[in-house]
This record gives sequence, structure tokens and C-alpha cells, in this order.
Amino acid sequence: MPEDDKKHKTVGVSFHPELRERASERSRELGLSFSRYVTLCVEAELNGHPSQLLSQPAPPASAPTPAPQQDFNLQHAIDQGSDYSAAKAASIDFEDDIEEILRADDICYTRYSAVGNLRTDFLVQHVCEKTDRTIRIALECKHNLRGRYTVTLGQAIILNSMPQIDAVVLCVPYLKNFDKHVRETFAQQDIPIAIPDNVGAVIREIAEKAGA
Repeated sequence: MPEDDKKHKTVGVSFHPELRERASERSRELGLSFSRYVTLCVEAELNGHPSQLLSQPAPPASAPTPAPQQDFNLQHAIDQGSDYSAAKAASIDFEDDIEEILRADDICYTRYSAVGNLRTDFLVQHVCEKTDRTIRIALECKHNLRGRYTVTLGQAIILNSMPQIDAVVLCVPYLKNFDKHVRETFAQQDIPIAIPDNVGAVIREIAEKAGA
């Protein structure tokens, strides 16, 4: 069978649009179809007549540029770690103290309870004697009065809006030096602020009002 009579197989080749346009112009100048032009180029390379580009040795691959190393101030990291650990320990100690008070007041609670996608320090469950209804109160503890109250306020508002929560109480170590504007903001959102001396009484009062 003559060479030209052999059936050709179509294969997919990807070209950049600009390269395809230039190759098409060249094939028209030579009076060839685009496919024939490409075939002749491939045959020339396979028959030992590669283009100058293919005859040149490939340039060595450039080494990847190393990512810039971030300089760390180790002493600063140690200081921050120490401060965080101390604050965390103080927070846990304060929560332990509140837990002792709740236990002594015979208040039913669950520590670190999940509420939706949040977690509250204490979930108090109080059964109202008049209605036999279970009132659920989220008790949030904040040991550091100089901390970010915006986060605490936002979480308390979200908890207060959940259907499975009847009320939210914020407990702090003391009210002295507690920013008055912050206290008023919590009050406007119906979030009472208690201290260890009255947290049990505040919880019971809220529970009775919610169950009435």
C-alpha cells in the first residue's frame, strides 16, 4: 500500500492561540495544510533533522528560590507563653472556685458544656418548683477584668439567643474597678453580672423569674 494511502490517526494537540496562529500562517506560506505542516515538522525531527532549539542542550533547571525564613524572637515567645500559661491557670483556678460554690449551694450544673457550636463554662439546670420546668442558664466566668469583654459579650449574646438557653449570667471576681459602661452594656442585653459572693443567689433569682 502506498505511503500516502495509509490511514492517518487524529490526535489531540494543545497549542497556545498565538503559536497556533503563527504556525497556521507558516503552513499557508508553504502551501500545506496545518496538519501536514505539523506532521512534516515531527518527521523531520524523528529523521535526524531537529530544529536548532532541540539540538541545543537543555538549560539546567534553576534551583527553587528558598522561602525566606521568619526570624523569631525566642525571648519574646517565651514571655508570651509564660503570660498565656499564667492567665490560663488563673482562669481555671477561678472556675474551680465557682464550681465549689455551685456545689456547696446544691446547684445542678455541667462544666464545659456544649451548647450548639459554642461551649459554656457552666450549664446550670434548675427545676422550678411551681411549674416543674427545667430552666437552663449558661454561666460564663471572666477572671480578668482587663480582658477582651467584647468577645465575652458577643458569646453571651449568642448563647442568650439560643432556644435551649433561658438566660446567661456573667461571673467576675469583683465589681470594683469594673468599667461602668461595660456593666451597662451587659445589662442592656439582659445579661446579669454576678460575683462569687452572690452567684448562687443570682442564679436562683433568674431561674425563678424564668420559670414563673
